Amino acid sequence: MKYSFLVSATHATNNTTLLLDQSEDWSMIMEVEVEDPNAADIKQKKLTKVGLDATPCGDILCLNRAKCLMAADKHGPYKCVCQIGFSGTHCEQTNSGFRFPKIEEGGYLKFMFPFGQDLALSTFVDTSTFHIGFEIKPDLTNGRRLIVYHRSKRDERCFMLNLELNHLVLRYTQSIPLPQDAESSNVIDELRHSQPLIPNSQWYFVEFGRQTDGRLYLSLNKNIVKGDESKAFKKAWPQRPISRTRDPKEEDIFIGGHSNLEMLRTQDPYFGRYLEENYVGCIQHIYINGEFMDPRRRSFVGDAVEGYGLTDCAHGICDQNRCENNGTCAIISGSSFECQCPMGTKGLNCQNREELHMLQYTGRSYTEHIGFKGTSQSNMMLLITFKPVSPNGLLLYQGYSHDRRGDFLTVLLVQSHIEVQFDLGSGTANLRSPSVLMMNTWHTVHFWLNGRQGFLVVDSEDQVTTAFSYGPLVQLTLDQHMFIGSHPDADLTSAHLNSYLRKVGGGNVPGFHGCIQQLQLNGQSVDLVRDALRGVNMENCLGHPCARPDTTCMHSSHCRPEGEDFTCVCFLGYVGKRCDTPISLTGLNRASFVRRSVLRYGSPDVITKLNMPHFDIYLDIRLRSIKLRTVNHPNVWN
Repeated sequence: MKYSFLVSATHATNNTTLLLDQSEDWSMIMEVEVEDPNAADIKQKKLTKVGLDATPCGDILCLNRAKCLMAADKHGPYKCVCQIGFSGTHCEQTNSGFRFPKIEEGGYLKFMFPFGQDLALSTFVDTSTFHIGFEIKPDLTNGRRLIVYHRSKRDERCFMLNLELNHLVLRYTQSIPLPQDAESSNVIDELRHSQPLIPNSQWYFVEFGRQTDGRLYLSLNKNIVKGDESKAFKKAWPQRPISRTRDPKEEDIFIGGHSNLEMLRTQDPYFGRYLEENYVGCIQHIYINGEFMDPRRRSFVGDAVEGYGLTDCAHGICDQNRCENNGTCAIISGSSFECQCPMGTKGLNCQNREELHMLQYTGRSYTEHIGFKGTSQSNMMLLITFKPVSPNGLLLYQGYSHDRRGDFLTVLLVQSHIEVQFDLGSGTANLRSPSVLMMNTWHTVHFWLNGRQGFLVVDSEDQVTTAFSYGPLVQLTLDQHMFIGSHPDADLTSAHLNSYLRKVGGGNVPGFHGCIQQLQLNGQSVDLVRDALRGVNMENCLGHPCARPDTTCMHSSHCRPEGEDFTCVCFLGYVGKRCDTPISLTGLNRASFVRRSVLRYGSPDVITKLNMPHFDIYLDIRLRSIKLRTVNHPNVWN
């Protein structure tokens, strides 16, 4: 019997051992001949070593620890169920994982069960409630198909969500402690949703869990059903602490199936009879206890600890790129995409053009700038003026590398509070403004860095928020570009942003939604339009006068935003609020300056005089007024 298969291999050696390595992209074709061990004329020289990770599966070989799936009728073809990170008929191809996976026959995902708090920061967490949510698009709804399964030996609880004959069914059991000298008793509760699921039709938003009052709930597309209050067992299962030293095997959760359904059928005395097959279909946006679960498993990204039988639900969505004007197709779900329109274009397919003046960020837009790239500073300052529309979003991010490590600086809007995080390479500091920002109102954020100490002031607050980064390093070294409004790829941001992305972003960087009118870096103004290296999905800040400067400031003058107001910077020969009043320059030998007035000389005669070895400048100045401004900000330059 012969097997033909494709394997990923490292650099060739003199022996026949196959070294399988996901980090290599090249491959080779090999034909392996395996003798029947029961044959009388077996020839030892024909035996070929195929490696420990190869599993015979009917007439094929399954590679890279793949599982062999036999047809349900025992007579159909055999199939390899690939481990997460591999694909192909023989699981011979490597992949980087799928953000929007499709679970095939025999497949599943396994995660660690999060309890809603970081165990590294808290010794004990409460396990009396749980909340799970995701979106599914089932291919099959017949029979009994397992979607979610969790059993905890420590808590003596178990719950499962099944898809049974087109309907969702939630089952839950727990062990109730009885008086001493009596055995514990198990209580089983069941919720069945009346709304049917139609295969291959649409995405369904599913939520289920246990409330603080002990009642179960099951929601399908926001249509919620709750368990009987009389069966809530409010004191039957007390709140129990889970220590940091818990056994990981006791606290995992399976999504889409289970690693061993056959075993569960026989060993689970309560749910075994309901376990027939795994869920088949697409799943996305998985949240467990408020934390997003990334269904990938890679060196620097992903939350899955195990997975099998996964393909790409979003495969082929961008094959026919409908984006115009050099727009790029970006997949945003398992069945949809959006066009990322270059600056100056907009519309569903980037089909419209628009001249940009004052930027509005839409939550899926960003501009890219040089920022602090290529610098290593112990002292730095930034100022940003913005008007938020939503309470969450990334205002600014700049990092050191693309491998999620190293220095970084970010300004975030989190539940209407400003947060600044920075890392100098030896530990992260986090600053959070005490005040709640009003939406649709202009705000200004000042941030200073002096060595390991950061300072934050929002608007005209008298209070200065300060924090120190950990470790001995005192310089902020940034080698990547600065992104304003969002980041194009969460995989390239610092790993320290994970907690924020889990709670708010759903695996993506949640973009800032609102307008930005001013950005200063170390006292130098950055023009968000002219200084941008590139931008995506940008719009004008409608409603502000500077968004339409041609109708606000006359004679090609520049519109400078000042909160809701504006100032027109007039060219020589025009004055007035809108630079609409001409003045005669004939015989003018004296100039009157107001705030931010500039008079520039660029004639060849003046330049020649300034390039002489010696020159003098004489000014006759008469001051009209002097204004002193006292600002309660720390002096970070000393």
